[in-house]
Amino acid sequence: MAALGAARPGLARLAVVTAALLLAAPGALAQAPAAPPDTTRAPARSGADAEIETQRRELESLKSQLDERRKQGRALKGREKNVLVQLRESEKNLQLTVRYLNALEKRRRVVASSLGDATTELVRTAAQLDTDRRRLAWRLREIYKRGRSADLEYLLSARSFGDLVTRTYYLARIAQEDRGQVLLTQARRGQVQDTKTRLESRKRELDRLKAETDRERISLNLIRTERRNLLKKIRSDSKTNEQAAQELERASKRIQTLIGELERRRLAGGAPGQAPLLFGDFAKNRGRLPWPVNGRVARGFGSQVNPRFGTKTFNSGVDIAATFGTPIAVVAKGRVEYVNWLEGYGKCAIINHGGGFYTLYANASEILVTVGKDVAAGETIGKVGDTGSTMGTALHFEIRKGREPLNPLDWFR
Repeated sequence: MAALGAARPGLARLAVVTAALLLAAPGALAQAPAAPPDTTRAPARSGADAEIETQRRELESLKSQLDERRKQGRALKGREKNVLVQLRESEKNLQLTVRYLNALEKRRRVVASSLGDATTELVRTAAQLDTDRRRLAWRLREIYKRGRSADLEYLLSARSFGDLVTRTYYLARIAQEDRGQVLLTQARRGQVQDTKTRLESRKRELDRLKAETDRERISLNLIRTERRNLLKKIRSDSKTNEQAAQELERASKRIQTLIGELERRRLAGGAPGQAPLLFGDFAKNRGRLPWPVNGRVARGFGSQVNPRFGTKTFNSGVDIAATFGTPIAVVAKGRVEYVNWLEGYGKCAIINHGGGFYTLYANASEILVTVGKDVAAGETIGKVGDTGSTMGTALHFEIRKGREPLNPLDWFR
C-alpha cells in the first residue's frame, strides 16, 4: 500500500478519509432504508378488528334496546293488570333477549377466532425475534473480535483505486445490513409487544362475553318461566280466557283489514314498478295443496268453544301443532306481501298467490323471507314457534280469498 501511496498519494488520502467515515458512522454510506418487518398478516388482523368493532356497536345497540324494554316491562308490571298485555311484553322481552344472546355468541366466536390468530402470530413473531436477536448478537461479537481497525486495514490494503471503490462499496453494504438488522429487531420487538397487548385484550373480552352470556341465559330462563306462568293463568282463569278470546277476534279483524288493503292495491294495479302477479289459478289447487308443516291439527277452522269455560271464538284458519323450529313451507307459488309482528299472531308472513288469494303463516319463531320476494311452492319461509300464541307451539295457517277466510282443511290434499 506504501508503493500505491507513493505513486498515487490522492488514492491513499481517499482511503484514509473513507475509512474515517466508516469508523465514525458505519451507516453514513448506507442511507437506503432497512427492510421492514414481515407484515403480511396485518390486513387479516385489521379485517378481524373491523368486524369485532362492528359487532361491538351492534351489541351496544341491542343492549340499549333490551335495557329500555326491561325498564318498560318493570314499570308496566307495577300498574298493568291485563294478563294479555303482560304476555305481549314478556314475548317482546323474550325475543329481544334471544337476539341479544345470539349476537353475544356470534361475537364470542369472532373474538375467539381472533384470539387464536393472535396466539399463532405471537408464537411466529416471537420465534422470528429470537432468530433476529441471535443473528445480531453474533454480528456484534464478530465486530468486537475484529475490532474497529479491521475496516481501516481492509481499505488501506487496496491494490488500486478500483479495488478501493469495491472494498468501500462492500463495507457500506455490510454497514447497511447491520443497520437494517438493528432496525428490524427493534420493529419485531414492537410487533411482539403489540400482539401481546392485543392478546390480553381479547382474553379480557372473552371473559366479559362469557359473564354477560351467563347473565342473559339466567334472564332468559326467568322470562320463559314468567311466560309459562302467564299462559297457565290465561288457560285456567275464566276472565283472562275471555279476554284472550276477545283479543283473538280483534287480531282476526286486523288481518282482515290488512288483507283488504293488500287486495285494494292489487286491484289498483299493484305497487309502482312492480310486475303483476301471474302465478296461475290458485282456485284450481282446492284439495291439492301440501301441508305447510307436518303435525296435528290442534284447533280447527270456524267457531270454537272452550270446553272448560264455554268461551266462543272464531278461528279464521287452522293451528297445526309441530315441534319448535320445524321449517314452514309455502303451499304454492307466490310473492311475499307482508312480514312483521302482529298482535295475536306474533311473527307472521302473508303470501299473495294472485287472483285475490292469500295465505298467512303466523306464531312463527322466525320468518326467513322479506317483502317482495317471489317464493316457490315448498320453499321454506320460516320456522314454527309460539310467538303471539296462547296455546303453545304451533303454526297458525290461513287461506283467504280477499278478506274472506276459507277452511284450509278443504284445500289440503
